[in-house]
Amino acid sequence: MSSQGRGRGRGRWRGRGRRTPQISPPAPPLGDVIVTIHHNEIETPANQDDTKSRITNSRYLTSYNWLGWEQRKITIPGEPPKWTPLSRSNPPKLPQDKGGYYRDRNSAQYPTYPLEPMVQAILTDKPEFPVTSVDIIACNNTMVNLLRFALGQDKPFRMLVEVLGNTVFFIRRENSPTEMIPDVRGYGHTFPEAYTTWGASVGGSESHQRVLEYEFAGMQCLVRFEADGFLPNLVPDTEEPKEDPICPKDDFDPEETLSSLEEVTIVCGPSTTAETASKQLEIAREGRRISQCAIFDLKTRSRNKRNLNTLEEELPRLWVSQTPNFILAHHMSGQFKDIQVQDVRDDVKRWEEAQQPALGKFASLLQIIVSLARSADNGKLEIEREEGEQVLNLRTPGGVVNGVLSSAVASKWDV
Repeated sequence: MSSQGRGRGRGRWRGRGRRTPQISPPAPPLGDVIVTIHHNEIETPANQDDTKSRITNSRYLTSYNWLGWEQRKITIPGEPPKWTPLSRSNPPKLPQDKGGYYRDRNSAQYPTYPLEPMVQAILTDKPEFPVTSVDIIACNNTMVNLLRFALGQDKPFRMLVEVLGNTVFFIRRENSPTEMIPDVRGYGHTFPEAYTTWGASVGGSESHQRVLEYEFAGMQCLVRFEADGFLPNLVPDTEEPKEDPICPKDDFDPEETLSSLEEVTIVCGPSTTAETASKQLEIAREGRRISQCAIFDLKTRSRNKRNLNTLEEELPRLWVSQTPNFILAHHMSGQFKDIQVQDVRDDVKRWEEAQQPALGKFASLLQIIVSLARSADNGKLEIEREEGEQVLNLRTPGGVVNGVLSSAVASKWDV
C-alpha cells in the first residue's frame, strides 16, 4: 500500500514499534530519598490567585512528525493524520492488534535525549520564541502522572527532573527506552490505521507530536503530546495559518468529512537554521500547521463497555493536552458501527471547574517540585511513586542518566 493511501502502515500509531517481542528489562536502581511529599500534606495557599489552578493563555506553538525508525528524522511542522472514516452501515471487520508496541515512542525514537526533538522543533520553527524563559518543559505523560497523584488516583511512575538555567524539565523514565507494552489486545492500533490517513506531504510518518504553550500554577509551561489525528471539517481553509485560529463552535459537524480537501505542502531540504542540531537528528520542513481546534484524541472499546463513561476517565489527559475533540469507537468482534465524534471543550471546562480543589493541590505540587529542583546542588532529581502509595519520593537519580539535552542544545541556556 502506498504511504499516501488510507492505511497508516506498520508502526505508525502511539507506542507502536518493531513486532519482535521483548522481555521486560529490569528497572533502573533507585537513588537516595531526599524529600518525601505526602498527598494529604499538599495544601493550596489561601491567597493563591484563582487563575493559578486553571490553564490559561493556551496556544499551539509548533509540531513535528517522526519518520522511519532508522532515520532519526523529524519533519516540521508535520501534519497529523486526517479522519477518514469507513462506511458505518457495513464496516469491515478489523484484525486485532498484534506485535510489539513501545511504551514511550519518543524515547524509542531518540533514546539519548527524548525531549530534544521537541526543543529543536521550537528552535527551528519559532527561532524568536524565548525558550530559555519557560518554567516547565514536559510531556503529557509526566504531567498527567503528577496530576493523577494530586487527584488521589493510584498509578506508579518514575520521572527524571533536570534544571537548565531557570527551566525545569520533566523526563519520562521507563525501565528502558525501548520497553514494550506487554500483552497488547484490542483494536487501538488497527482501528486508526483503517480510519485515518496521512497526508501526501508526510507519507511514511510514525507519529505527530505537538507542543502547547500555556500558563498554569503561575508558571509558563510547554507540554508535548501525541495527536491521534484531525477533523478536516474543522480546518478553516487550505492555507497554512500563521497563528492558531479559534474554530467557532457553530461550525462543528462531527459527521462531515471533506474528502476533497487539498493538501498544502511546504517542502525544503534539511534545516540549516538550527546550528545546534544534534548530529543524529535530521530535520526537514514538510507538512502544514493544523489548528489545535481540529485535533482529536481516540479510544476504542468493546460494545459490551458502551455503558461505561470512558470520556470521564480520559478528561484529565484531555485537559493537560487541551484536546478539544474526542472519538470513541465501540466494536463488536472488530466491526465498528458505533462511533461517536464529540466536541468536548465544554466537558473539559466543566471538569476543570469541578476539580478545583485537586487542581489547586496539583498547582502547589508543581511549585514545590520546581522550587526543590532549582535549589538542588546539580539541578537533578528523580521522582518515584510506588504502586498503592500516596507519597512521592524525590530522590537522587539512580543508575546511568544522560543530561536532558545534548551539550550543543543545552548551551542555549548558558548565561
